[in-house]
Amino acid sequence: MKTDGQIVAETMAGQPDLFAQLVVRYQPSLTHVAKLRLGRSDWAEEVVQETFYWAYKCLARYDSRYSFRTWLWTILLNQCKRFHSKQRRVPRVTAWTDHGNELSRDDDRHSPDPTPAMQLLMKERDELLYHQLAQLAEDEADAIRLRFFGGLKFQEIADAMGCSLSCAKTRVKRGLVRLSQQLTHPATGTRSEPTGNSQDGGTPDAL
Repeated sequence: MKTDGQIVAETMAGQPDLFAQLVVRYQPSLTHVAKLRLGRSDWAEEVVQETFYWAYKCLARYDSRYSFRTWLWTILLNQCKRFHSKQRRVPRVTAWTDHGNELSRDDDRHSPDPTPAMQLLMKERDELLYHQLAQLAEDEADAIRLRFFGGLKFQEIADAMGCSLSCAKTRVKRGLVRLSQQLTHPATGTRSEPTGNSQDGGTPDAL
């Protein structure tokens, strides 16, 4: 199996079709995290498409000092923020129940014929997870999504979020503590204001 670096190099050398291998490799995990970030399957799919579009378009500007994997995750986080900001400017009426089953689709594929009870449990679990993460500070929630649903190591989280290794570890730790507090005392959970993050040195400013 070719490494990300090999695929990127060969894509830039005149074999653009190879980029599809990167899409296949990363689309499931990117989509899963985007769903937990945005709360809807259709929005997540749109953001992931934009992520791959910008990654391909700006491939010549990719800095090989950083891993392609973390570069791609940085683009996803930026696209999620941009999409969320855009949605907040558009008046809409949306009930969670209209899309409450969206987040459970990833788990459905692991069971070809889930029972109604299984479907209900998955739906309730994902709704709870989405809402609990939404109560955290944005950087803490993103760090947890990347760590436990994107499968990134702490250094990769640091690179993707443009922060130090110790900061990445702190964000995950604080997020987990606050999640625990929310589950223990749900009535006291309030969302902190998002904090700005510096960009990864290898990520195009436009992303």
